[in-house]
Amino acid sequence: HIINSSKPCATMATEQVDATGSAEAVLPSSTDTKAGRDDLSSSKETKTKVGIEDIKKEEINEHENNTASTAPATSTASANDDDGNAETQHENNKKNWDNTSKKVVVHNVLKFLRAKELEKLVSSWLDGHDDLNIKIVKVKKPPRDNWVKVTLESEEMVEPFIKLINGDNNKDGEGEKNFRGKALFAKRAEEVDDEGNRKKRGRDGEGDGDGNENKRGRGIEERVLTAEEVRDAITPLWKMTYEEQLIMKWREMVKKCAMKIVKEVKDKFRTLEKEARRNPSNRNIIKLYDWVATKRAIEVEKPVPSPKMYKYRNKCEFTCGYHHYREEAKSKAENYHIDAAGDNVNMEANATETKDSSNDIESTNKVNKNGEDEAKTTIIRKKPAAGFLAGGWQGGVHPPHCLQNMPDWSCGLADIINEFHATSPIPPYDSKVHRGIWRTFTIRCSLRTKECMVIVLHAPASGGVGAKEDGSDDYSNVFDREKKRLINMLTEGLIPMPKRIFPENHMYDEAKEEKNAANDVGIRVTSIFFQEYEGLSHPSPEHPVQHAFGKKSLEEKLGQCTFQISPGAFFQTNTEGAEKLYDIVVDRIREVTDDPEKTLMFDVCCGTGTIGLTCLKEGVVGRLVGVDISEPAIADAEVNAEKNGYAPDKPSDKKSITRFVASRAENVLADEMKIIPKSTPIVAVVDPARDGLHGTVVKTLRMNEKIQRLVYVSCNPTGTLVRDGGMLCAPPTKRYPGRPFKVTMAQPVDMFPLTSHCEMVMTFDRMSVEEYNKCHSKKDG
Repeated sequence: HIINSSKPCATMATEQVDATGSAEAVLPSSTDTKAGRDDLSSSKETKTKVGIEDIKKEEINEHENNTASTAPATSTASANDDDGNAETQHENNKKNWDNTSKKVVVHNVLKFLRAKELEKLVSSWLDGHDDLNIKIVKVKKPPRDNWVKVTLESEEMVEPFIKLINGDNNKDGEGEKNFRGKALFAKRAEEVDDEGNRKKRGRDGEGDGDGNENKRGRGIEERVLTAEEVRDAITPLWKMTYEEQLIMKWREMVKKCAMKIVKEVKDKFRTLEKEARRNPSNRNIIKLYDWVATKRAIEVEKPVPSPKMYKYRNKCEFTCGYHHYREEAKSKAENYHIDAAGDNVNMEANATETKDSSNDIESTNKVNKNGEDEAKTTIIRKKPAAGFLAGGWQGGVHPPHCLQNMPDWSCGLADIINEFHATSPIPPYDSKVHRGIWRTFTIRCSLRTKECMVIVLHAPASGGVGAKEDGSDDYSNVFDREKKRLINMLTEGLIPMPKRIFPENHMYDEAKEEKNAANDVGIRVTSIFFQEYEGLSHPSPEHPVQHAFGKKSLEEKLGQCTFQISPGAFFQTNTEGAEKLYDIVVDRIREVTDDPEKTLMFDVCCGTGTIGLTCLKEGVVGRLVGVDISEPAIADAEVNAEKNGYAPDKPSDKKSITRFVASRAENVLADEMKIIPKSTPIVAVVDPARDGLHGTVVKTLRMNEKIQRLVYVSCNPTGTLVRDGGMLCAPPTKRYPGRPFKVTMAQPVDMFPLTSHCEMVMTFDRMSVEEYNKCHSKKDG
């Protein structure tokens, strides 16, 4: 059906819903009467008859033309012409199938529109504009979006329609508006080029791509990153003093964490108030909690600084790819050689190193000592390497040497790995096409035990998911040899400590630098693992690894405890900072444990048991139950309990000092709570991943009112902690029953200097019965 500007539509629209859930308003151009339907059916029959007669005439003419030429050469030429015509017809059909050039996107419409309202709005655009002769074929609006896509009858109608909506033709410059009076804005939809490929339209109306650009890197040229650009991407606060960093993080914790939690709780009260107004028979009256009504409901303490501002990381992950660099060469012929690092490199042979060398070449004219002109050409080169993707794939991977948070041993290992890449016939993995082998190098190191673990993630030796069918990227015959060579290079001696060049504002403390340099000396690789993975993203912590060299775990000392760390287990990336973090947790638990020997601690998302075992060692609790989804982490936790003198008599003994459960917390926490004697005081510590707590875990913690204190250690305080804190402190509902908690302390801990990230230790105390009853009462009568 078609909307004609000369005959505005005023009839009912039918609503169609496609597979994506988008609603289409099919807009008729005339009143839907029986006569109209009869005219439509008769016109279809007429068109069908004419179409059949035309096809028959074409078949007869084609048969006569084919039989008219009898010479073999002529027949061959005719066949070739037919093939060419077929290809041309296919290309023309390809263009006709895509109506993108006839489509216009209109923004700022209301998000929620019914089909009738959408029809009324679109029809109003054409009222009084019969002279434009604009015909709308179809209107499509996705649900919950504030734009519609309009398909016109021809491409010639696109520009007049855009000018109509935007008000370019009006003297007052005002265009069309939505039902609330807000101005609409129209622009062309995506276009297709001559090849039938989609390309994005630039501001000037011309496409900004060559038609072969994919969605990931449309119109983006490869480039070489400077050290400053790498620092800006990986350590964005490197230009600030440490005092300025701490102030900025404190303000962010106040505005984006504490204040948002209070807002979440107040929003719950507003929702309950609205429900009470709609249901007068509801006899419950809930007043805003006193602690929420105060001016500063959550007081955020000043962040605890990290003991080390530089070189503090104990874990690094390097992505395999290509390092970009520039070369200058004399250009006197098309096939020429340059000398790079002592090697003669043929430019023609290396032409495949860049995707589009024409975009990566800069030329300058220079006069040599003989007075002759020389053409200097700067070309972006690529070589296999491992490092950080500071600027996306178009910027390549960059070594860690310029980053102040990276320790010296990580740079030394990066040099060894890159030396291996430079001489290996096996290419790095390309995530855009899913080809290649080497993917990432994950490195853990302990300066206190002088141990280092390397985990090599790689695609199958036969090729990645996008491996070519001809087997040209199958490296099975050389993979085992390259594995052995890599192991030999990593383990042939101590890890070298390369010279680092830091920016001018680097706060150099000679005494600390000498102490850190002494700690970095004497480290060697003690264990190597290989992990094969053919998926498109990252493997889960439980994904199997193949032990290839040395020990099967890494040993680390933290406070009074010694911990074993397996390849897939979680461990804090700042060892000295973790000690500060755990001291705060211990202090918060000590405040409420009148009888530590009888107190049981639930360690949810316990990892390798570091927090729980530290609390046991400090004597603030007497028993520990740890739950974590990662089986390798739970296996480490059991070993760590034995290492520190808290091994259970039997793994299944529910009365042992320590017990660890490998499962999702939401699946086992409620059952674990049931088997605890009623007289046992309980404290809980949760240290979830960035996804936060499952709703069932929040429900279990709220329902079990024996938990008087909950210590929440969050690595995502401005995200999931806000959500979880709101659910823990909100009034009870059917989904989240039980007396709520209240926030009594918020202590940020800076575990990641030079970056915007910050840990938060938030203390939740159960509301007393008096506080709860004061705000919860029933109506009289």
